[in-house]
Amino acid sequence: MDILSQYLCQREDAQSWQHAEQPPEVRLINFDAWVRAQLATRLDWAWAGDLKERRIEQARIYLERLVIALWRRGWMLDGKRLATRIETMLDTVGTYQKAGKVRDFWPYFKTTVDRYVGLNSEELQAETLRAGAAISQAMNAILKTPSKRKAQPLPELIAQRAQEIETAKAETLREKQARIRQKKAQSAADERQPRLL
Repeated sequence: MDILSQYLCQREDAQSWQHAEQPPEVRLINFDAWVRAQLATRLDWAWAGDLKERRIEQARIYLERLVIALWRRGWMLDGKRLATRIETMLDTVGTYQKAGKVRDFWPYFKTTVDRYVGLNSEELQAETLRAGAAISQAMNAILKTPSKRKAQPLPELIAQRAQEIETAKAETLREKQARIRQKKAQSAADERQPRLL
């Protein structure tokens, strides 16, 4: 794939996750592809060697923390505003990499992602106010009327996906009971088994 085709494909992915009329699962898939492309082009992955694609995917997953942190503070940045924030954060990491100031990528990357929202909170809050999201959320809370949005914003979808992953990891009480019953049944069957020696 030549550079122009790759650019157009990335641009198409970027635009497709920003359109709220897409089904949520399609938006998330396109967002993930867009983030991978941004990570691949904006950061230096020479240190990863043959594991470059795997490390990019790990960074993509970790980068979701930034989106969730924005969402938890009530800053429903979506579309171009969210893309700009992610690009800005990645450009910061890339600039420090090019300057040779990053000795160990992972600790630096994680710290940058985890601190981004806190360090830029005033600017983010002002941007959100300009966008009118905070005002509409306050009005909806006051009037106790549901929002008339047709689709969930992407940060909300990412938070929902993260919650589903955590829920899937947690073993339910019913599953724990079934596991214990299975062990007891196996022990009882083993005891009934005649001993050969």
